Amino acid sequence: MINVKEILYQMKQGATAPYLCIGDNDKKYVIKRQRAGFEGCIKKWLLGKLGQSFGLPIPDCQLVNIDGSLLEYNDIYLSEIGEGTAFASEFITDLQEVNYQKLDDASVDILQDLYVFDYWIRNADRNLTEQGGNPNLFYKQSNLDLIVLDHNLAFDNDFLKQEHSELHACKRFWPAQFDFESQQRYEERMINSLQHWDDLISKIPNDWKVETTGFDGFINELKLILDEYKTNLFWEELND
Repeated sequence: MINVKEILYQMKQGATAPYLCIGDNDKKYVIKRQRAGFEGCIKKWLLGKLGQSFGLPIPDCQLVNIDGSLLEYNDIYLSEIGEGTAFASEFITDLQEVNYQKLDDASVDILQDLYVFDYWIRNADRNLTEQGGNPNLFYKQSNLDLIVLDHNLAFDNDFLKQEHSELHACKRFWPAQFDFESQQRYEERMINSLQHWDDLISKIPNDWKVETTGFDGFINELKLILDEYKTNLFWEELND
């Protein structure tokens, strides 16, 4: 496991107290732990890896160790990070959040993939209209490549398909007709992504499990949601 050797500073963007750190591999990571909530960290870990397997441009996700010596004499670090294992996303420089017009320059394939992925994981936290929103979607200013961030609010029990189809940042790039061959391709990608599920669960740190009420039931609930792709209703609502 990567060990954090230095905590640099708190990032300006994000309500879950992300911190920029340097690992003992000399790479920079944005880490989240205590203030982000352990259920949130679990979601970010699982969905970051699933999203990468699905084919989305998500920064490399790692589990990193925070030694208590890094937190000494700093009450903020103690309360917002805490000693133990943290979720880490590799730091990408030169990022700019997309706006409504900028999406016209992006890859339509990636935008459609993201629309399906967020529907699959019930993520209502990627909205954007001409009036603005919170897309949690960025691009590198140097080459315009898209970067997808943030899944800690996924598996939303109040997720509404109608809102997804009206407000999602990528809705206007979704085709009016979704053919059976496209459905099969997405099903194959979901199956492939879920092949790694048990391995990802096995790597969830014990300190996260202990702090998650009813951990086994929580994980089972997430898997039940992901398995809804096996139903006809899942695809019918996506195609409405």
